Amino acid sequence: MQYFQLNTIKRAIEHLQDYKANWLIPAFVFSANRVGTDDFVDMSKCLGTDQLLDRYFNGDLLGLPPFPSGNNLLRPRFKDMQWNSGEFAGDYVIRQDTKMWGNLFSSRGYREMRQRGEIVGQRAIVRLTDTFQPHFEAEISEDFCFEFFLVYLFAFKGFPNQIDGWDALLSHLLAEDLAIEEIPSPCRGRFKLTDPPILWPVVSSSRPTEAFLLENLAPSLQRYLREGGDGKRPDPMTTLPDDDPIYSIVGEGISTGQRLAFLLAGPPGTGKTRYARLLAEKITDSAPEQMLFLQFHPAIGYDDFMEGFRPEKVAQGTGIQYRLDDRLFLKFAQAATSSPDLTFVAVIDELNRGDVARVFGEVLTYLEPDYRGKEFTLPFSGKRVSLPRNLVLIATANPYDRSVTDLDDALLRRFFVIPLDPDEALLRSHLQSHDVHPSVLDRTVGVFRILNNRLPHGFGHTTFLGVRSLEDLASVWEGRVRMSLLRSFVHNRETFDATSIEIEGLLQASGEEQET
Repeated sequence: MQYFQLNTIKRAIEHLQDYKANWLIPAFVFSANRVGTDDFVDMSKCLGTDQLLDRYFNGDLLGLPPFPSGNNLLRPRFKDMQWNSGEFAGDYVIRQDTKMWGNLFSSRGYREMRQRGEIVGQRAIVRLTDTFQPHFEAEISEDFCFEFFLVYLFAFKGFPNQIDGWDALLSHLLAEDLAIEEIPSPCRGRFKLTDPPILWPVVSSSRPTEAFLLENLAPSLQRYLREGGDGKRPDPMTTLPDDDPIYSIVGEGISTGQRLAFLLAGPPGTGKTRYARLLAEKITDSAPEQMLFLQFHPAIGYDDFMEGFRPEKVAQGTGIQYRLDDRLFLKFAQAATSSPDLTFVAVIDELNRGDVARVFGEVLTYLEPDYRGKEFTLPFSGKRVSLPRNLVLIATANPYDRSVTDLDDALLRRFFVIPLDPDEALLRSHLQSHDVHPSVLDRTVGVFRILNNRLPHGFGHTTFLGVRSLEDLASVWEGRVRMSLLRSFVHNRETFDATSIEIEGLLQASGEEQET
């Protein structure tokens, strides 16, 4: 095998950084899958998308372990990604926790191709139209040097010894890698060798070590990995600080004994579930035996929560008998009673998704601080029990979700309600802490504002915390926001259409944003 030398690889990447991945890579995928203007092609039955791209744009090629998600994208810096600022500024190759085609499929460039009618079809089944080629050649100028793209495709995997020039390397790509005779006509005008081709570089018969390549192509990433990082920025909110405002409210209520049941209430995407878990871990020092995590749903009942009959085999014979058994919350309350010096926290997620009166039964009254320690009788067993004062209940609910049960006044009286509302300041601060480019940040906050101005109960900020680029924002809009908006305005199509157009306008905003 032969390999390109480091200076050739760097020169190639420095050329590619002037072109947009959102046009260059989809065109390569279309070409490899023989997608043209004549017939629809199911790319999943040809070379595929990510399956194809993983051959050339994967951290495995440099010995990088995948992220916990299994993703391991490694691509050269392009014009439409952030590479000259942030934690890994200046690296020639950028590692990302995403799938390349999944990222491109939701990207602004690819979506605009479909919206303008340059691509027709859904998902993997596509056909190009006659308008694709002129726009592709407008985005990828005549100055584009296809030879440098070839360099990156073979930069880390090498190529056979008999290849001694660009013609031979291109033939090898088409015949061996892609199994096609030629590049389809819509992309052939740019995916061709220059005339005359650039000088064939000096190559090496030995592959540079992975450490050498990383040190010279991604020194910031290598340093980060050497210091114990995994290539993914750690989440700063893994524990709550002592001065967290919600923890302060809960902690004061517990210490004074005046509040022992709390309800985190707000629309979806405001962090209720996560906050409840963090509060439980903070209060108990993460002792697993002092925490109980439950989620309510329509099928849960009193016999799951307090006490109920459970079948068991008869000791001798083939029949079954029913035994009255203590259930989850009652067992947890008994554990708390036996350890009065410790604080026990039960977290109930999606409280309003269950029939609360049916699940809690008589226990609902004894959640109140004034009734803690007072005995009451269980209806099935007749046992006398009580709820100890060291048992804290933290529940979450979306009070605007009427699909299962309302949160009535009798229920709300037993809980100290802490509202969690959509928080623009938190969203902006989070994106800034992750070095999101100001243009992308402003557009993300813009979409957030539009939704919260239109939707009667608002839209949560946590939906947008993972945005790092306009591609990410477009993906959130398509996959997590658009359907919710449609459901909210199912009887008001004009408002839905107007809101969609306004959001699409932000996603298609012109400019040379530096995106991740």
